[in-house]
Amino acid sequence: MPQGSKPAYGTAVFLGSTAFVFLNFGLPIRADDLGMSAVAIGGMYTVFTGTMLLVRPLVGYYLDRVGRRWFFTSAFFFYSIAMGVFAGSSDEMDFYLARFLQGIGASLMWVSARTIVADTNDQSSRGVAMGRLTTTSVRGSMMGAFYGFTLLGFMPLPLAWVWAFCGYALMAGAALIWSLLRVEETWVRQESSNTNEGLLVGVSGFMSPDLRRVFVVVLLSAFASALIEPIYLLYLKNKFAVGMQGLALAFLPAGIVFAVLPRYSGQWSDRWGRAPVIAIGVLFAGLVSLALPFWPNLALVSVSYILFSVGWAMASPAEDALVADLAPAHLRGTVMGSKEAAAGIGAALGPLAGGYIYEYISPTTTFVLNGSLLLLTSLLAWFWFRRFNR
Repeated sequence: MPQGSKPAYGTAVFLGSTAFVFLNFGLPIRADDLGMSAVAIGGMYTVFTGTMLLVRPLVGYYLDRVGRRWFFTSAFFFYSIAMGVFAGSSDEMDFYLARFLQGIGASLMWVSARTIVADTNDQSSRGVAMGRLTTTSVRGSMMGAFYGFTLLGFMPLPLAWVWAFCGYALMAGAALIWSLLRVEETWVRQESSNTNEGLLVGVSGFMSPDLRRVFVVVLLSAFASALIEPIYLLYLKNKFAVGMQGLALAFLPAGIVFAVLPRYSGQWSDRWGRAPVIAIGVLFAGLVSLALPFWPNLALVSVSYILFSVGWAMASPAEDALVADLAPAHLRGTVMGSKEAAAGIGAALGPLAGGYIYEYISPTTTFVLNGSLLLLTSLLAWFWFRRFNR
């Protein structure tokens, strides 16, 4: 591992992630204020995830043939342009363009960053390293959220939106400059340079039975989570008559959990195996989703989302580490890209389905379906992957 490469890519991820929390809370509410329907709001999430679905496999394939560094660095160029478009967004098409550019940036950053982590850590430390990557991103998001929500305390949402995303564009630009200057290459060229041979080996390698099962778990969990992603904040806003800042305050404890726990839960998966950590984590998330529409006040929702964050903070690093464990060394980028593509399929279908169910059936049905699918995913993860336990 090149000296300094780990803190270098971590700093870039921290700076490039500053918009994530504010965008997560603000996008559906800002779109709702502009008169967009739940289906149209779900469409914004589908544009984002659909872009990642198309781009991630290509990124993964070329990571194994060109290298990691330039793909990682270029992510922050697209992020900075996307944040600028968000700052000037005033209608549906502006949001869709910004989400398209953000999807390209996310594809480039996450596939290359996770592949770099897999390159620079062996099986005994990949869980904690994947968790550290997650906490780095969440801490950057929390810092950016503090900035964005502070602006909301002094100005109305439309004006705060513009200033917040101008700031996020500057942070993404700083990540671009930092990664250009400091991030080093971790890819080692293989002796065989035959592209067709590499493609054939890649297909046979990442379509092994164990990896197919991992991809099913990834797809199901992504679809289930995406069912409620575009609508759960609207649901809570309408049910409890609370604004964006009130929602952010209610979810702050859960965010703190996600900013701290993944590096420790990743260590648990290194010590006790990937299967129990994934299964228990997804189980927690599923139980919270089943209960969410039945809580009578926002305080109980806030407490339950702490468990929700504990669940995903456990499952995500262990899932990434399991994929890296199963990937052949010369195909890590291809396999990581394929895993992200499986997540993209679920995440692209989920928002449209969730928006439709929310608007034309009932909000409660959306949460019950989400929780039921997560419980099924937890069982599959345990039965399929428990033999990999240490």
